[in-house]
Amino acid sequence: MSRRLRDFLEPRARRYAPTPADRIRRYATLVDDAGSERPADVGIVDAMIRFEERYGGLCYSPRDGNDHEYGLFGHPTAHRTSHGLAFPGILDGSWTRRVDVLADGRTAMPIPRMPHRVIDRSIDQRLEADALLAGVHRWPHLVLRTTTRPGADPPVAEEHLPPRAHRATGPADMWWFDDGSAVNLRLHSWWTTPRRDVWTVRCFVRDGGTLGRTASAVRAAVPDLATAADDWCSLCTRFVGPGQACEPAGLVT
Repeated sequence: MSRRLRDFLEPRARRYAPTPADRIRRYATLVDDAGSERPADVGIVDAMIRFEERYGGLCYSPRDGNDHEYGLFGHPTAHRTSHGLAFPGILDGSWTRRVDVLADGRTAMPIPRMPHRVIDRSIDQRLEADALLAGVHRWPHLVLRTTTRPGADPPVAEEHLPPRAHRATGPADMWWFDDGSAVNLRLHSWWTTPRRDVWTVRCFVRDGGTLGRTASAVRAAVPDLATAADDWCSLCTRFVGPGQACEPAGLVT
């Protein structure tokens, strides 16, 4: 566990009793599309046990919002996805959705009538991303947006950005960070019509006077950026005019 993650979890995390391994082995089932159940395969049962022993019962609020909860939520069940066997292991309070954990430790978010989308490369990476966002979300920031074809990553010229924060970076949540600035590309939606993946692009700076320079660097790094259409900042929980930046003491253009 990194120091950032430890400092993030210690004041806010709670830990409830995880499901015992013997109970998982006894009751784990595999549910098919018709709702029929049979005993779960050994491989996914072992993945459930590894997950539950390390993360089961973990609960925290990332930024004074809804809790993120980790655990098997009662009866341990697995199901098939386009990425292999998975089980529901996370309740994401920000999305207010369940998140699947794949047998290899990645996470995927199920959306009705849409393909499973891999979100995190590991639970540790997911936690590191939450910790990094919690550390910078009160810095002055500007929200932009870009789109890609379905399943494609945004092209990024990283030489314009701070160093990549590898611990916190996953398939749908990419971070670049130094002591004075941070850039985050986060998958916002992939179910729009016509089909395009929508990515939120956030620029953070410790010193508000440098936000324009950082935003210019981000525009050079990520082509086809647009001002976010939303007039609500989910980080600051307040309305913001298009093209305006959030500052701790107010709004600046």
